[in-house]
Amino acid sequence: MKYSDLIEFDPIETVIQLRSADKPDEAETLVRTYVISDSMAGDLVESVFPNLQYKEDYDHRGMLIVGNYGTGKSHLMALVTSIAENDNLVQHIRNDRVREKSELIAGKFKVIRSEIGAVQMSLRDIVIQELETGISKMGIDYKFPKADTITNNKDSITEMMIEFGEKYPDKGFIFALDELLDYLRGRRQQELVQDLIFLRELGEICKETRFRFIAGVQEAVFDSPSFQFAADSLRRVKDRFQEIFIKREDVEFVISERLLRKSARQRDLIRKHLEKFASYYSGISEKMDNYVDLFPVHPYFIEIFEQIRFAEKREILKTLSRAITNILDEQVPSDSPGVLTYDIYWENIKNDPSFRTIPDITTVKEKSLVLENKMSGFPRPKSQPIAVKLIHALSVYRLTTDIKSPIGTTSEELRDQLFVPFPEGTPDQMKNEEDLKGIITTILSQIMQTVSGQYLSFNKDNGQYYIDIDKDVDYDQLIKDKADSLDNETFDTYYFDALAHLIECSTSTYVSGFKIWEHELVWTQKNTTRLGYCLTAW
Repeated sequence: MKYSDLIEFDPIETVIQLRSADKPDEAETLVRTYVISDSMAGDLVESVFPNLQYKEDYDHRGMLIVGNYGTGKSHLMALVTSIAENDNLVQHIRNDRVREKSELIAGKFKVIRSEIGAVQMSLRDIVIQELETGISKMGIDYKFPKADTITNNKDSITEMMIEFGEKYPDKGFIFALDELLDYLRGRRQQELVQDLIFLRELGEICKETRFRFIAGVQEAVFDSPSFQFAADSLRRVKDRFQEIFIKREDVEFVISERLLRKSARQRDLIRKHLEKFASYYSGISEKMDNYVDLFPVHPYFIEIFEQIRFAEKREILKTLSRAITNILDEQVPSDSPGVLTYDIYWENIKNDPSFRTIPDITTVKEKSLVLENKMSGFPRPKSQPIAVKLIHALSVYRLTTDIKSPIGTTSEELRDQLFVPFPEGTPDQMKNEEDLKGIITTILSQIMQTVSGQYLSFNKDNGQYYIDIDKDVDYDQLIKDKADSLDNETFDTYYFDALAHLIECSTSTYVSGFKIWEHELVWTQKNTTRLGYCLTAW
């Protein structure tokens, strides 16, 4: 049975641009391909659609769609604005609940979509220019007054909406703006304050007219430490905006329902396959549905990817698309789960030239390469591939934290998060999760021994292994290696030499050629001393 027999693979390689929805055929594709999770369906039905509609009373506010790069932020904005602009697209919505509730906005709006680039214009000038260009295409000839001739911007937007209403009496107006946060981050302090004031006005005008403003941002603007100097302005903006967050569960849903869609029969086959390994790895039985949904991707792959500080979140879709494409025609292994785990991302990190300018990644790559190269001398050849897999995993994990912190992951976590296989030749009676944990611990110890402890450490306080970038020489491991190489007689010689040094015996012995020293002993009962002898060998 091949992987292609178990999934309906739909690769995701492209980056969605909001303005693509300006083209009717592209808009239809964007609506049809947007996968809506239960939590996102709740946000659309309970927050987005009621806030946009203008038929019923509502505390209308501006909207911020919050999601990191690659989480579907632009795609979501394209979905909402496309439906609002064209009611014929409702039939393509892939969620019954959302499809029904979308009647609140479907076909009831004219839309202008825009994206901010690396520009120096003020936010007001950008929005005003885009509005003037957009409404002129709608047949409305309105020019906004210059900023230095008015006391506020709400009056001029209201005037524009009056003319809009005369032209389109049965329509509302949506202005959608993507990549807002990147723009705000590049503004000077005084400029940012002015931009935030204008942003507040845009939010307020939504309450008073049929004008609606939607912006896409990469993180919650109001909680960003970059803007805390403008806390008062942020608080006022926040009062007039509603935030819709794209959560990790939503990204997982996109992966399972689009990238890795499965029929009921395929899900049943996958479940039966994974059940064979439930006794080896903790969590499979308890979260079987999650494992089936994401097969052949381990759920933890997505979780740890989000923790990597340097990776754009859209990369996970492209990374998984490429990885799955490579295995589609392969047979699903019968002796292991056959699941893609986060260690495979290390090859992407090593080979991506864009990462070469990031010092932390370069440092970890150098140390990891030293460890990997030394695995050619690994004492157990059958376990050597597992050793390399563990090194790759620890290298990826290192990039989720401060690279100098003594934080890593345990043998048990590595077992369950990597689905580490049993080494070839492992007896059946040893095939259980505790024995596999012990095997992984042994392999990690052998890695440390093979590399003389270099660049790999074990934190005894929490049982975690981690890449230690500062551990160029592990003196404790060198001492252990030296001790292991000595026979008992030589070991005893060194031991007694060290003991003689510690108890400060003189260099000259009482009897030449023997380790016997004259030594003064305390005779406690007589409250005196007497001469005796000290020996460090027998």
